[in-house]
Amino acid sequence: MYKSFIALFVCAIACTTFSCKKEQGNTQPNLINKIKIGESILTNNSKLTLYSDKDITTGFFKVYASLVNSGGDNIKNAVITYSTLMQMDMMAHASPVEQPVFSNEEKMYIGAVVFSMPSSPMNTWVVKVSVNGEEKIFPINVPASTTKNTGSYTGTDGKAYLVTIVPPQKWQVGLNDFEILINQRLDMMHFPVVENLQVSLTTEMPSMGHSSPNNINPVSIGNGHYKGKANFTMTGDWRLHFQIKSNDVVLINDAYVDILF
Repeated sequence: MYKSFIALFVCAIACTTFSCKKEQGNTQPNLINKIKIGESILTNNSKLTLYSDKDITTGFFKVYASLVNSGGDNIKNAVITYSTLMQMDMMAHASPVEQPVFSNEEKMYIGAVVFSMPSSPMNTWVVKVSVNGEEKIFPINVPASTTKNTGSYTGTDGKAYLVTIVPPQKWQVGLNDFEILINQRLDMMHFPVVENLQVSLTTEMPSMGHSSPNNINPVSIGNGHYKGKANFTMTGDWRLHFQIKSNDVVLINDAYVDILF
């Protein structure tokens, strides 16, 4: 009986140790296919690291925030917010952001940023990240994209709007799910999302002079996002044209983005 008790005790200790190690391992951020864009140490010695899925250019980008303590374990109950600022020669402006939410799958906080224009020697971007009230600033170099991913338009109501493509992971021949994000520019620092619009889609292949059939108009899925489907009949350069209405009145006749794959 004594030997049986010792065996059970050892087994319990082993199981507890294994569980702790397994649980600790599961707290590590998922960094597969992520690109580091900056890191900083907070006053409590935790480390804040920012990642993206691909190299930053102009347009919409998910921004992942990894927050780990000095032991390397993930912190998932922090209050984190994003903001942007482009400092220009004589002025400054922000851009649309989506505030991060902790993802149990990625083990990181996931938000998004729209870089509305490229960096230059006189025009520089930063992403500001507040963690429980402590702000860290990350300089971000934003080269121009090879295609038009975002554009500013003046609506028939006299207001300024920003229309941005939220592309899938990869474009392909055939039917592609995609989203656009629509923001209103209230001023140089505030870009609230716009809901309850009606969006019509037409496609164009400028180099070949034709369109494509079976596209599906984007519809609102919340938070300023509108989801649709674009059908590409071949690889090459494509342009997505959007007519945007509010209460069936044309707001923007032709907002467009370009795609090349």
